[in-house]
Amino acid sequence: MHGLLDRLAMAFEDRVPRLPQPWRPGPDLPFDPSGPPLPLPPLRRTAARGARRGTAVLVPPWKIRSTAILAGWVRALTARGFDVWIPVPPLHLERTPPGERSGEGAFTPDLGRTREVLDTAVRELRGCLEAAAAEGGGVALVGLSLGALTAAWAATGPERVDAAALVAPPADLAAVFLRTAIGRRYATLARRAGAPVPEDGELERRLGWLSPLHRTPTAGRLLVAGGRFDAIALDGPGRLARAWNTPLHELPRSHLTLLFGSPSLRREVADFAAAAGWPTSSPPAARP
Repeated sequence: MHGLLDRLAMAFEDRVPRLPQPWRPGPDLPFDPSGPPLPLPPLRRTAARGARRGTAVLVPPWKIRSTAILAGWVRALTARGFDVWIPVPPLHLERTPPGERSGEGAFTPDLGRTREVLDTAVRELRGCLEAAAAEGGGVALVGLSLGALTAAWAATGPERVDAAALVAPPADLAAVFLRTAIGRRYATLARRAGAPVPEDGELERRLGWLSPLHRTPTAGRLLVAGGRFDAIALDGPGRLARAWNTPLHELPRSHLTLLFGSPSLRREVADFAAAAGWPTSSPPAARP
């Protein structure tokens, strides 16, 4: 039943009319978001309840229509003493171009454009972490779904992160593109545009560059959570956990029920972030 919910959500997305979108491979080199942090994007801020412990940067999932759906996450984190900042990702909410749906253009068969959006999202998130550290107290980073992929990149950067919790990260983008309805949708749009996606090997190579599997995390503590019946991120959480040599916290959930239907996970993530304690050293150096 959990996996069925994911598949129904993808099926409803398939019914949305979309214009053809040609495949464009973008630069022929690995993605590297190591430029300077960007100014803060629009933020939704909620103050901590009780004694303040620090700041939690909560990175929302793809195509979010309202941050109200994250209220359970905000309650859990503020109850543990965190101010919560929700950055609005590029091309979402008030940053959506006129006539488009929130988040629609953030991931397309145009990998050059996708890389530009991902670069902006990661460097803005690094700006948020830098600003959060300046507020004093601990710095927690919580990413959800595609927001967890962005957060994973930021968790390998030079900015201080005392605890990073990555929930359902689609770390294996090639698997998402080749084995889910999301990938089939965009492959169809590219074919209709007369510029189809390449054969599997080339596609896997280029999408692999958009994943931080080859990076070394610099966050103080890590938690990677995945759903056993996830039909969207598939084994992305497991691959990230293995690559980063950290245990996978797996729950009997799907992608969507893990993100929005598990109060126990929200409490565990908030407790994990709070257990990181107060910063006692300078930020770790950036690693390649």
